[in-house]
Amino acid sequence: MKIHVIGSGGREHAIGWAFWGKNHEVYYYPGNAGTKKHGRNLPYEGLKTIKKICSEDSIIIPGSEIYIVEGISNICDRSLAPTKEAARLESSKVFAKLFMKKYGIRTPRFEIVENPEQLDNTLRKFSPPYVLKIDGLAGGKGVILVDNFQEALKKGKLLMRGEFIKGVKGMLVVDEYMDGYELTAIALVNNRRFTILPFVRDYKKIGDNDTGPNTGGMGAWGPVKVSDTLRNRIEELFDKTLYGLEKEGLDYRGFLYLGLMIVDEEPYILEYNVRLGDPEGEVIISMNPENFVSLVLSTFKGRMEEFKPLHYVVDVVLASEGYPKKPRTGQRIIIPEESNSKESILFYGAVKEINGELIVTGGRVLHCIGIGKALESARKNAYELAKKVEFDGKYFRKDIALQ
Repeated sequence: MKIHVIGSGGREHAIGWAFWGKNHEVYYYPGNAGTKKHGRNLPYEGLKTIKKICSEDSIIIPGSEIYIVEGISNICDRSLAPTKEAARLESSKVFAKLFMKKYGIRTPRFEIVENPEQLDNTLRKFSPPYVLKIDGLAGGKGVILVDNFQEALKKGKLLMRGEFIKGVKGMLVVDEYMDGYELTAIALVNNRRFTILPFVRDYKKIGDNDTGPNTGGMGAWGPVKVSDTLRNRIEELFDKTLYGLEKEGLDYRGFLYLGLMIVDEEPYILEYNVRLGDPEGEVIISMNPENFVSLVLSTFKGRMEEFKPLHYVVDVVLASEGYPKKPRTGQRIIIPEESNSKESILFYGAVKEINGELIVTGGRVLHCIGIGKALESARKNAYELAKKVEFDGKYFRKDIALQ
């Protein structure tokens, strides 16, 4: 089987690595300096490339939501992704919230703000801390959480006008703040049928103890054990979501991600993603890569298998100083020769090879994966690898997987 992985981050590297390990032909579009070790890197020319590689003996797996929203699945039914219409669950926070309200899916109380002049009155319906979310895609950085009313008003208006995040503007969703703990639930979906993958906890804030601005993700660990009661309630959220999609006439085959807040054993959906998370994907795949591959292949044969984790896995992301606002780039990276073993794996992110040297090209540079029979040993292995990698301006959180 030919496996075409669309994207260039650590998640895409992990996906291709798993299939490469089972002797499939793996191609990355465009890939990075690490992916070429586990397949072949090729240029990506948008939907033109998708049309070219679409065939019955291939599977196309897009990493980022950007490719899914382009409509990859609309033009190739060998894609592991929903249609661009169903992808509005992620590409529009307003659509997602109204969808959840329509189908009785638990989510925090919310209001939609259509223009900046409405924001003052809307914020007064909520108590601090204030949670503001931009409607469209913002690379994981479109959420503002502040305690001060005037600061929320100022930043919210800037966000709506496109002055807070370059190229991002539009309507806002104001959510009621909920005090609980976050949990990631991801399922592989084939319309109404689904298999829930191991639960994972990720770390979105740049700083230790969840301080500073949001990022694309600074680390993750799993599997997170939950009670049978909570698991059943999470399954109900998936089932209601897929029921709603069916009623709306929206086809869905691919990964469905629920960003959850757990309050008194009750899960509330904070957000939908329509793809495998990053860094959650690296963690899940590393728990049992062979099982991951067979699960994906079975989905295209009309079957849904179970996923059984074999290990605990911890992902510590190495970022470049200045991330997430303006990461430093151009530094030389030195990686230990024995970076991959039974206890650790290194997945590449923003890394390019220039004249035989590895160079930093963006914010999230490398994913240091630690594997162990216990969480403590997996964490130890991840941090040992993180300390061995060298580049100027290297930054990573010190509290990943500390419970």
